[in-house]
Amino acid sequence: MNDSNRMKTDRPAMSLAQRILEARYLLKDGNGRVIETPEQLYRRVAYAVASAEYNYDWDQTCVEALSRKFEEMMSTGVFLPNSPTLMNAGREQGVLNGCFVLPIEDSIDAIFDTVKNTALIQKAGGGTGFCFDKLRPTGDIVSSSGGRTSGPISFWRVIAETTNAIQQGAFRRGANMGMMSLDHPDILKFIHAKQDPAAFTNFNISVKVTDAFMKRLQEKPTAPHVVVNPRTKIKYWLPRTMDVSSYTIGDLVPVEQPSAGCYTIADMWDTIVRNAHATGEPGVCFIDRVNKTNPTPHLSPIEATNPCGEQPLLPYECCNLGSLDISKFVNEDRMDVNWGRLAKVIPFSVRFLDNVIDVNYYPVPQIKGITLANRKIGLGIMGFADTLLLLGIGYDSEEAVEFAKKLSRFIREHAHRASEKLAGIRGVFINWEQSTWKDRRPMRNAAVTTIAPTGTISLIAGCSSGIEPIFSIAGKRRALDGQEFVQVHGLLERLGNEEGWLTDKVRDLLVQGTSPRDIPEIPRRLANAVATAHEIAPEWHVRVQAAFQENTDNAVSKTVNLPSNATPADVDKTFRLAYEMGCKGITVYRDGCRQDQVLSSAAQSSIFLFSPRPRPRKTEGQTFKYRMGCGTLFVTVNRDGSGLAEVFGNLGRAGGCPAQSEATCRAVSVALRSGVDPHVLVEQLKGIRCLSTIAARKINGDVDVLSCPDAIARAIEESLGQNSTPPERSKHECCECGHPLRREAGCNVCDQCGFSKCG
Repeated sequence: MNDSNRMKTDRPAMSLAQRILEARYLLKDGNGRVIETPEQLYRRVAYAVASAEYNYDWDQTCVEALSRKFEEMMSTGVFLPNSPTLMNAGREQGVLNGCFVLPIEDSIDAIFDTVKNTALIQKAGGGTGFCFDKLRPTGDIVSSSGGRTSGPISFWRVIAETTNAIQQGAFRRGANMGMMSLDHPDILKFIHAKQDPAAFTNFNISVKVTDAFMKRLQEKPTAPHVVVNPRTKIKYWLPRTMDVSSYTIGDLVPVEQPSAGCYTIADMWDTIVRNAHATGEPGVCFIDRVNKTNPTPHLSPIEATNPCGEQPLLPYECCNLGSLDISKFVNEDRMDVNWGRLAKVIPFSVRFLDNVIDVNYYPVPQIKGITLANRKIGLGIMGFADTLLLLGIGYDSEEAVEFAKKLSRFIREHAHRASEKLAGIRGVFINWEQSTWKDRRPMRNAAVTTIAPTGTISLIAGCSSGIEPIFSIAGKRRALDGQEFVQVHGLLERLGNEEGWLTDKVRDLLVQGTSPRDIPEIPRRLANAVATAHEIAPEWHVRVQAAFQENTDNAVSKTVNLPSNATPADVDKTFRLAYEMGCKGITVYRDGCRQDQVLSSAAQSSIFLFSPRPRPRKTEGQTFKYRMGCGTLFVTVNRDGSGLAEVFGNLGRAGGCPAQSEATCRAVSVALRSGVDPHVLVEQLKGIRCLSTIAARKINGDVDVLSCPDAIARAIEESLGQNSTPPERSKHECCECGHPLRREAGCNVCDQCGFSKCG
């Protein structure tokens, strides 16, 4: 490769962790200037959380000592809490929880109470989960007015628009989970709701599937599927002939009538599978399995989870999460984990999370009541894939599954011991007497362990996310100065530099997609352990998830990444295997199945279809005047809040080719609002020649363009030169830096700037 053309291989001066912290977590003044260092952030959070100890008669010396321990854990990346805690701890009315579930009862007052509470939670930085089962179906009677209800999908849309209107904590848009049972009459509408890529973009959705349904699927797949009106309890069949987007309760068939031509059990399952194959949604939640491990069943069944599915919660319940970077516990000889050191850190992590409950601000009284009564926390891990690499274990191997079981069992047992010890000091959680813990052990927390996606905090810690495999070994990144460089997966980068094998040649091979197994410079033990998400068979994704679920109190956030050529049959097999192996839920994502699909690696590319952003009522711009061969052309270039938005052309007198000019302007306008770089449009249009204009130039020095398209290009160029604004990013790119996103555990994550968007 020619040196002048070689891509930069050095990393940007500012680390990714530093950029993320400055953009989202560090305190800023009224002008948006950063007024806090990362060290000060960790100190702020550590002391705010440690100050809960004053409630238990600790003196200042002890609190400060614990604060220093918390600070050390966070600053070294050994343990990090969920983002709301990092953002808000020590701030006035700081909401430190990331996970909430809000009930939706079947009345206008109750629905809009939920809408209000959603706004309060998401303004503070939380994510919310909802179950729509109790809402009466579309077309059902509203007794108070004598009218007909518009159904759960319409009220779901109200919540989605509320989320759009609330900027979470000034850092991110809200994320939600919508759930519905298979026996709700509107279930077909729910399953198909996200076939429109523009619909419910801030929601993940999941269908609740019971053990009884899975048994019928296995034993009687051709039996008709039954749905139940939650208001009247009347049962119906779902006729195949109805329009799934507009049917009402009146279109259904009462079970007293023949079921011929209605959806069967297999049809319903196939509908879920095919939609998941096409769009990545819905996911499936095995709700009976979730409730079998509900620690407080006397209070309520669990109806929904948080946005990424790892935290099943009761109505109004919330939870705070934190994760240990397991890769930082691997011994220097890379033969095993330092289990003794890990055992010492776990109790401090549990204590940290329990303290968060006490120092937290609760935006809704009902949330405070049940959270303090159950004190659920979620201690999990990140860096699992990095740990396997360090140990020379392939993700898709029996050894990895056994290691996952050993690791999760170890963490759960030590976390439970820590909670039990806290119970001896501070008392058991209020509802312990009526909980499933009563006959087992005293506990401070109703639930202790969780596996969360850790999209952003893993970037801060510099490790792989959650229990996900490596997504990409190498890729192209763009530095702040606009130059591109090759970025190798963080752990491989570090090992390659330390061991001396990461040369320019190796980088070039990795970015071209060459397997590490085919690069002799990479040590064999490491090369044989490297496998990316799309290289790993779905079966191994599920087996690793199930291994962790076996020893996790709450649930596991995990995406089964499928190649683009995966079939609906592959999705079907994956979903069934997840149920058979004891998972509480399952989500798949087929490469290239959405508009917001991410580029898998530097060596891959995909084709995407985009829709232009809507034109606002008011735009602002400039009009440029050009002399043509057939008159004077006025070109107006307008902007909206995201950049150049539209172009209009008008000939000052009759003549010329106004139809062609109008067509060009319309096409350019659509391209601009679809996120196409205006410089690309200039490059394509500039220099196009028109015979009449060329002839006019020879006799008229005022004619300074070559054609109408050339004039349009120059108007865009002049507009950019006078006030250049970056265009809106297309949906598969980060809205903040433009880098390709990756899909992980229900979230779109940017490895360039740390942006994370769930939904």
